[in-house]
Amino acid sequence: MIKSHQRSSKLFNKGPSLLSKLLLLIFISIIVMGVDFRFHYLKDIRQFTNIFTKPLHTILNLPNDLYDFTTEYFSNQSRLIHENEVLKLNIDSLKADLQRFDFINQENDQLRNLLDVKNTHKFKTEAVSIIYSRFDPFNQKIIIDGGQNKDFQAGQPVIDALGLVGQISSVFPETSEVTLIIDKKMSVPIQIQRNGLRAITNGNGQNETISLSYLPNSVDVMKGDILKTSGIDTIYPEGIAVAEVLEITNNPKLPFAKIICKPLSAIRNHSHLLVVMPINKIVNNIAPKNDQKK
Repeated sequence: MIKSHQRSSKLFNKGPSLLSKLLLLIFISIIVMGVDFRFHYLKDIRQFTNIFTKPLHTILNLPNDLYDFTTEYFSNQSRLIHENEVLKLNIDSLKADLQRFDFINQENDQLRNLLDVKNTHKFKTEAVSIIYSRFDPFNQKIIIDGGQNKDFQAGQPVIDALGLVGQISSVFPETSEVTLIIDKKMSVPIQIQRNGLRAITNGNGQNETISLSYLPNSVDVMKGDILKTSGIDTIYPEGIAVAEVLEITNNPKLPFAKIICKPLSAIRNHSHLLVVMPINKIVNNIAPKNDQKK
């Protein structure tokens, strides 16, 4: 009895196959698509179902959107880093140019001041550049770029736009050695501008100052007095500014006053100087011209 019941249930439960169902669904889908394409019956249904399917689309597109966002972010970061490096290089280049322009402006100011000195003073000068400056407490000297090639001679004064710098001590074929007025071996005959008092300065060597030597405690010297070359030695032309009185110390136990002066010339700050040509050389150069005129 049980076997007959199982056979009868299998007979009545048997329906269409899966393939038949699939073909039927495909056929219905084609018909529905054709009708919708022709009469647009399903347009409202699609718009309604789009409300529910849009979040699903967003979720499905999330990995792609996240990939695009990450790629763009790192691309922008890389581009910004590159631009930042380029801007830093440009800034460094501009700073270098600015320093160079500042140096050129300072150099132009120095040359302009030297030109004013040449036009102001009656003596003849030759412009030179400083090649090397020695920082030796025992030898305060500099090297300039002119020598025998410019007919320089030992003893010629060297000045800048502010005052006396020193004196040529050695001459070489294309360079010369200048001993600064602050050197211990340098002495310069001066005259105080305020009262005409004559004296001699001596370099102190280390502290870039000079002293007035062998003046009594009662001497008429005041702080701020300007010292200028007296011209009495025929080496330094008269009237070149030398120094300013900085400090006066009177000690009754000592026979002479201690007078410290500060040079007016910018010894360490300038790159161009003027060499004063010998007066006798100028006279010799002018004499033949006068003879020719006669």
